[in-house]
Amino acid sequence: MERDDQTTVNNLPQDMMSNLAVQLVFYVIYSVIFFLGLFGNVLVIFVVGRNHRMQTVTNLFIANLALSDMLLCLLAVPFTPLYTFLGGWVFGKTLCHLVPYSQAVSVYISTLTLTSIAVDRFLVIIYPFQARMMIRTCLVIIMGIWLISLLITLPFGLYMRQIEDESHVFWCAENWPSESFRQIFSAFTSVMQYVVPFFVIAFCYICVSIKLNDRVRAKPGNKSNKREEEERERKRRTNRMLIAMVSVFGVCWLPLNIALIIADFYTTVYYDWPYFRFYFFISHCIAMSSTCYNPFLYAWLNENFRKEFQQILPCFLRSANGNIPRTNETCRGDKIDNGNNTMQETLLASTKAQNLDGCEMTMLERTTNAKNQLNQPSCSKDSDDTL
Repeated sequence: MERDDQTTVNNLPQDMMSNLAVQLVFYVIYSVIFFLGLFGNVLVIFVVGRNHRMQTVTNLFIANLALSDMLLCLLAVPFTPLYTFLGGWVFGKTLCHLVPYSQAVSVYISTLTLTSIAVDRFLVIIYPFQARMMIRTCLVIIMGIWLISLLITLPFGLYMRQIEDESHVFWCAENWPSESFRQIFSAFTSVMQYVVPFFVIAFCYICVSIKLNDRVRAKPGNKSNKREEEERERKRRTNRMLIAMVSVFGVCWLPLNIALIIADFYTTVYYDWPYFRFYFFISHCIAMSSTCYNPFLYAWLNENFRKEFQQILPCFLRSANGNIPRTNETCRGDKIDNGNNTMQETLLASTKAQNLDGCEMTMLERTTNAKNQLNQPSCSKDSDDTL
């Protein structure tokens, strides 16, 4: 979570964070994270909001993730360094309660949404013949994520207060009922916000990777070598993407959680280790950088998102021949918006097709029988995306 134990900051010994050059470096890092994260996540939200065909189950989860990351960029990225480098809390009593609470809520929403995306992909890949989650169910889950995040982080808003020291400098400090309560809540927060989501995400993506590998090996051996090589390459890309998703979440949030646990259970660390604040800001920058990675991992690698981005940013994302993709090509094959036939990211789009014998070539024969078309909706669409 976002917590700064500033009750004793004014009495801390001089450390690296007191150096102006170090502060300028962190200002630059935070500025880059702020603008890149804000731009990428606003773009994702705009793309999903402007096109009804993009409002599928997976994309709504991605938009919710982008919204939480955008809140992190607005609340955690600027306030944390400013509070420390300005030497006091200058934002008033109301924001002293609101900012830490909003930061904690945003982190929880982000991690719970990442977990929901992993579980959704797990269900689609492992159980491909079951009906996809409905849009209404997805919206209920998103509202549940917000409600849980608002309730579970409520102590961060309640137990904060603005205090004034002997030098008439204001600080925004935690005011817990007891030290044991603070430590218990800290441990609970670390488990619920990092440990549980990390293991759930890792388990889901490991199972997905194993399932995809098994399906490739189980395919009939009557295809050409070129087709087999293409499938192996697609499998490698998928595995790399899944590994990247788990690694980004684990690597980005582990250092900050370690720093917060140390600060909660070893309160004299500020005095005993003068480099702790420097480590905290390094780990905080790494955690906040996830707001820049998530739009790339969860949106840019999706072919439909890429096409929408090319419509919005034609000057930067032109096609290989210099032409801007046509609007009517966007989201090809997304004809049903109730969530049952929405495809996963492009690298995972062919998994349903691999479960039906002879399904890959149905797109080569156009049929006029509506009944036959309804019998294999996802098969023909996924084959079209794959081929």
